[in-house]
Amino acid sequence: MSKLVLHQYTDSPFSEKVRALLGFKALAYLSVDIPAIMPKPDLIALTGGYRRTPVLQKGADVFCDTALIAQVIEIEQPTSAIFGNEQQALASAAARWTDSVFFRAAVGLVFQPEAIAANPRFQDPVAAQAFLKDRADFTAGSAGLIMPLPQAEALFHSHLRQLDALLATRTFCGGNSPDILDFSTWHCCWFVNRQPVLARYFDDYPNVRTWMKGMHLYSDARVCETISGEEAIAIAKAAEPVAVQQGVDAISGLSAGDSVQVLPTDYGFQPVTGELLTITEDRISIARDSEAAGRLHVHFPRYGFDVTPAGDPA
Repeated sequence: MSKLVLHQYTDSPFSEKVRALLGFKALAYLSVDIPAIMPKPDLIALTGGYRRTPVLQKGADVFCDTALIAQVIEIEQPTSAIFGNEQQALASAAARWTDSVFFRAAVGLVFQPEAIAANPRFQDPVAAQAFLKDRADFTAGSAGLIMPLPQAEALFHSHLRQLDALLATRTFCGGNSPDILDFSTWHCCWFVNRQPVLARYFDDYPNVRTWMKGMHLYSDARVCETISGEEAIAIAKAAEPVAVQQGVDAISGLSAGDSVQVLPTDYGFQPVTGELLTITEDRISIARDSEAAGRLHVHFPRYGFDVTPAGDPA
């Protein structure tokens, strides 16, 4: 059985979401440290163009977006479930909000001038300029990721106030054990709190701080071995992708076998082209051939991604 391979970098907030989840599930995995900015040749060899972080690989199957990655991890280790409790509909809906709106507020705080000045990544002017240009290219054509600071502060405090009240009555968002909402909320809080100059944002929320200490233990519990991007590609090339039951829901107007492109609907408009395998209410799967990695199946969540005939304007 192929071990999970996480393509990530240390200060990526969505990578932290998955690292903590893997630690909670006590799943050992292989880790590839990818560049924070383009180019990312080894990753692109696997994804076909998708450049968001992180990406999860299992043999010759590649999973994009943490919404889907969390589901894959749940299938891999179903004990200590993060899906399926009696409040699952509420938790999933709230997790989508935290992964998008609350995350944009966190980005707004992290990229305020005070935090940028204290961030080691931005001490080298050349490196800072390269990072900012990369993110501008990444979000081109979208509303962007950074929420204006006054709006970000208001939203962040409003949500933490409500979260603190909730955590006064329970250990985790969902009760006595963390669910998907905990992990989606955790990476946003982690992203802000890891900047010492921003830790003050949590001063008035003692229950949130206690919860964060508990969530951090899961991240610290992760067990991984670091491998190179070349080794991850070799793992894919030596494997066969898992067979997918082909079938496309009628509403898409597409058929299995069509040449299609898949791209996010919010930002990062870099399409991935391949042969359509399946579209369900939860997942889009395509097959593609990589010169470096061989035959691959690349999977995306249905929510947040568009699939259209290849060659259509993005």
